[in-house]
This record gives sequence, structure tokens and C-alpha cells, in this order.
Amino acid sequence: MKDVLKLIGIYALIFIVCTAVFIALFHTHLFAGMEVLMYRGIVFLIIAGALAAIAMAVVRHFWGYVTIRDIIMMFVVFCCVNMVLFTLIPVTVERSVSVFMLSYMEENSDQTFTEESVGDIFTDKYVIEYGAFDKRFEEQAVTGTIEQNEDGSYSITDEGRFIVKMFRTVSYLFNTDRRLVYPNEN
Repeated sequence: MKDVLKLIGIYALIFIVCTAVFIALFHTHLFAGMEVLMYRGIVFLIIAGALAAIAMAVVRHFWGYVTIRDIIMMFVVFCCVNMVLFTLIPVTVERSVSVFMLSYMEENSDQTFTEESVGDIFTDKYVIEYGAFDKRFEEQAVTGTIEQNEDGSYSITDEGRFIVKMFRTVSYLFNTDRRLVYPNEN
């Protein structure tokens, strides 16, 4: 039992340290040219996950109780848990209308707002001034889901169609608002 508790402690320690490394990587210039947060995060996740696996391999070298399975599990558990947290929190914060709306209202808490005024602020500041649409449009071009035609217009690619099919499947499975994946339906 003592060895099991020791192993759990080792997992926890490596997990916490490598999660801190994962977060710290976002404050470096490493892959700074990668403008899509999700992609940059995945690269950092693999780097930190590999570090976690290496740390577990070092522990294995000194303590025979750790197996190859533990090294693999460290990588898998680290990547899975941090991927969920990364997509749930930072990616949501970067893309969320709710986060912007609440943050704006908090910074201007000496005022009151109507639904219409918040909508106008969102459009003027978030969409136009901050270039939210432009950023998302550029992300789609970078990821290859849309491509520019010779005349300067854009078309969806086969990769884009595949992504839409996946989104529609997820929408069906989780019964989300269909208007987002079928914008022409009423």
C-alpha cells in the first residue's frame, strides 16, 4: 500500500509541475508565429506531456516500482486532462461572447445597460474594433477549411465540409442549437 501511495504522489507531483510548464510556455516566444491558440496549445501540450513522460522514466530508473505502463499513462493522463482544461477554459475565454460582455459590464459597473446597448457595444468593440470576425476568418484560411479563389472570393474546402459534418454530428448528439450548424434553417 505504501508503494501505491508513493506512486500516486509521484503522478500528482509530475502532473502539477508539468502543468505549470505547460502554462508557462504560453508566456514565451516559442511558436509565437502560430496565431491559432488551439494549435499552439496542442504543440505545448505535447511538449509538456513528453516532459511528464520523461520525468516518469527518470523515476523508473531510480525506483523499479514504476513500469513502462506508468510512463505511457503519465503522458496520456497529462495530455487528456490538460486538453480538457485548456479547451474548456482558455480557448473559451478567448472566444466567448459572455466573457467579453460580463468583463465589459464589470469594467463599467458605474453604468447600467440595456440589452440593445450591450449588443451595440459587442458589435462595435468586439467584432469591429478587436477584429473578432477577421481573426476567426483568418484562422479558417490558416487551418485550410476555406481557400481563396483566383477572383479573391473564398470557398469551403473538403476539410471544411468534413469539419461541418463533425459539428453537425456533435450538435445532434448533444442537442445543441441547430441554427449554428444549419444557419439557413428557420
